[in-house]
Parts: sequence; C-alpha cells; structure tokens
Amino acid sequence: GQAAKVFVSSTSEDLQDYREAASKAALAAGMLPVMMEYFAASGDKPPLPACLAKVSQADVLVVIVAHRYGWVPPRQGKGRHKSITWLECEQAASDGKEVLAFLVEEKHPWPEKGREAYRLTEAVEEGSYGEALSKEVVRNVALLKDFKAWLNGRGIRATFTTPEDLRRCVAEGLRDWRTRHPEIGPSLPPPADPSRYLLDLLDKTAYIDIRGLSVGTG
Repeated sequence: GQAAKVFVSSTSEDLQDYREAASKAALAAGMLPVMMEYFAASGDKPPLPACLAKVSQADVLVVIVAHRYGWVPPRQGKGRHKSITWLECEQAASDGKEVLAFLVEEKHPWPEKGREAYRLTEAVEEGSYGEALSKEVVRNVALLKDFKAWLNGRGIRATFTTPEDLRRCVAEGLRDWRTRHPEIGPSLPPPADPSRYLLDLLDKTAYIDIRGLSVGTG
C-alpha cells in the first residue's frame, strides 16, 4: 500500500523555513508530505480546484498559521473572502479528514514583513497605497482572527515559536495521528542516517600524504 499523505497548508513567502520543517517532520514520521511547491510552477498560484483535489487525496492536513492571511481566490460567492489556506482546511474537514493546526505563539517575535499590515507600509513606500488596499488589509486582519477562532474550535492545535520547535510539534502531532489511524498506509522507510558514512569519510580523508614536501608534525 501507499504511505500516508500529509497535505501541508499555509501562506508561503513568510513561512518557507517553517514549511520545510513540517515537511521534514512528515518524512521522519514515515509519511509523504504533499506541498504546493511540488505541484505548482515556480511563482504561479495553482488553481483552486487543483489545490482542493490534492487536499482530498491526502490522509491528514497540517496547517501552519502565523500573521499573514494569504491569497484570497476570486469568485467565492457574495460576502465570502476565505483564504486559500482556510478553503483547504474546510475541504479536509468536509472530507472527514483531521486538521492538525499549528499557530505561532502570539508573543513570539516576528518580522514586520511577515505581518498582514506590512502590505500597507510597503504600498506607501512604493507610492501604490490606495483605499481599496487599505480596506482589503483591514478585512484580512479581521478574517485572520476569524480563521484562528475556527481552527481553535476544531480541537487539535498547538502553538510554536521557531522552525525547529514547529518540526518537533508536527512530529508529535503526526505520531499521535498515526496511533489514532493505524489502518492508514504503511510507513515510508525513515530517512537514511549519513553519520556512519561521514565518519568513515573523515577517517579516510583527514590526512593526506604530500610526497616530496618536508613538514613537521601537525
């Protein structure tokens, strides 16, 4: 059978190191990470149906949330401005899959560039500030709070600080998920440990014999 698949959902530019950490945690848990980076051309936003189809093919969804709301796909119906991340989580929930949520600690220091409101600062500096953008950012800040509240109501959540801390949290979350779902997919073999090879390499290459050159010890 195939290994269990984990869909990793989050905003992308601000969370690259964290997404990488979640991917490593999935592999270490013997599971296959499914990530937008793997099926979208560089810089392109994959169409919404493609994202949701990938969510449906996965066995569990891991969502990482910081201080950005993210891309809002168009044409969702009147009054709906849900981010791609929220829509992916809704898809997993409607498919009956677990949504494992990881939210950054509110007090953990975070770069201003990684916050929703920074889009206004950026627009002012570039001379592209306008009322439409201002309304959108204010709306997104409020919706990000709503999204976090929706996740809090789903039960399984943890908070994180650094990428390394997130890797530990996701590994723990996926380990627990596996114990709840022993019927889903065998494990991938764990990532190979290169330490024996590296020690052997060090042993063979630490010293080199340069013929015809007189040198002292050391």
